[in-house]
Amino acid sequence: MNLLYPLAKRFIAGHDFESAKPQINKLMEEGYEVSIDYLGELSRTEEDCEKAKDQYIQIIKHFRHKKIDISIKPSQLGLLLAPVICNKHLNQIAICAKVCGHTIRLDMEDSRVTELTRNIAISLNKRHGNVGVALQANLHRTPQDLKILIDKKISVRLVKGAYPETSKIALQNKRDIEEVFFQYAADLIKKGHRPAIGTHDEQIIEDIVEMLPEPNRFDYEFLYGIRRDLQRGMKEDNYNVRIYVPFGEDWLPYILRRLKEWKNLKFIIRNVVKEWWR
Repeated sequence: MNLLYPLAKRFIAGHDFESAKPQINKLMEEGYEVSIDYLGELSRTEEDCEKAKDQYIQIIKHFRHKKIDISIKPSQLGLLLAPVICNKHLNQIAICAKVCGHTIRLDMEDSRVTELTRNIAISLNKRHGNVGVALQANLHRTPQDLKILIDKKISVRLVKGAYPETSKIALQNKRDIEEVFFQYAADLIKKGHRPAIGTHDEQIIEDIVEMLPEPNRFDYEFLYGIRRDLQRGMKEDNYNVRIYVPFGEDWLPYILRRLKEWKNLKFIIRNVVKEWWR
């Protein structure tokens, strides 16, 4: 685990909130919007859930004079432990975020919790009006979920999907995923409420900018530490760029998802080299 930490430091803002604050402030000073993620998932005890909720409340209150987004994995707050606990914590976070003028977005985890996460986002947003959700383009069920979320005026962050799923549940071919990603992006641009595009795929971004009407209606969301040149270029071109900023001690699952396949490791190395040469 410690052997990976030098690599992890490029992709996480700090090992705790105190060490992450300077990086978050720097991004906002440079004109980026931020979505802050306290790393952790699959909490096993109520105490772990309480700790995560308290950390999010601290983040929200610390930035009460600025505008931020908070990204939350529901399993970190107990979704697979006891959904009632998760709902209680998320409700408290959403209330605090609303008072401070912030938004929250539920990250989408593996397919076990897709429907639960979608329904919680709808319920919370109906009560508080500041809750969105991520949606994975690779899942076969996504067209139905997307329609429901658009109808309910939920802000959707569209992502390709980073969790391994079977062919019964999800598309497996990269080209197929790219095609439906663009199709869903077109649906969001026509009907979506404050939609966001979460990808580092430069070709997809170029296609969206060139082929979809009003591409500047999207938030373009990028992971901290990846393709900073692309992030900077889009910001300078006056697109709304948001950086997904993770921090925390429980960084290993996050980093392993970034490196889960050799092609992803090649992707990261290639894009680090691109930054050096630009």
